[in-house]
Amino acid sequence: MIRPIGFLDTANLSATFTVKYKERLKDNRIELRDLEDPLSDLVIDRPIMREWKAARALLARIKASAAQQFDGQSVDLGKAWLELLPGGAGTPWAAEEDDYAQSVVRTRTCLLPAPDAYTCSGAERIILNVGWLHVIEHRLLCSEFNLGTHPRLHLVVDVKKPEIAGD
Repeated sequence: MIRPIGFLDTANLSATFTVKYKERLKDNRIELRDLEDPLSDLVIDRPIMREWKAARALLARIKASAAQQFDGQSVDLGKAWLELLPGGAGTPWAAEEDDYAQSVVRTRTCLLPAPDAYTCSGAERIILNVGWLHVIEHRLLCSEFNLGTHPRLHLVVDVKKPEIAGD
């Protein structure tokens, strides 16, 4: 399942990534929020978040948009990262089934598009448009592939389900 749930202005994050933070990519990712340790369910901001104002602002807008999807209930954000997919690359098909995956709703937002760069979930395939916040069902088989020559950049943010957020 791939479902758009809102539009966000992503220009500041895209611009600061391109100008200032692109060189911080490690394995085509920049972790913004992650588990404190692999055995913990506590999610913490990575050090880059202290300095990257545009990333903090966009995550706050995603949190507000997600709360609307849960009838205004308070939500917490889980893991968040930027993911660059070079032209001619793809990710392995995978379905996440662990406890963390069951406790979150995954969102994807395209920051820098590439023609022929697809997001797949189950039997659905789509090219995400810039700025549209999409819910992606990560518990089904999912993959990303870029048949083009230009890289594409997505912001991936997990939103803790309200019934789990307070635990």
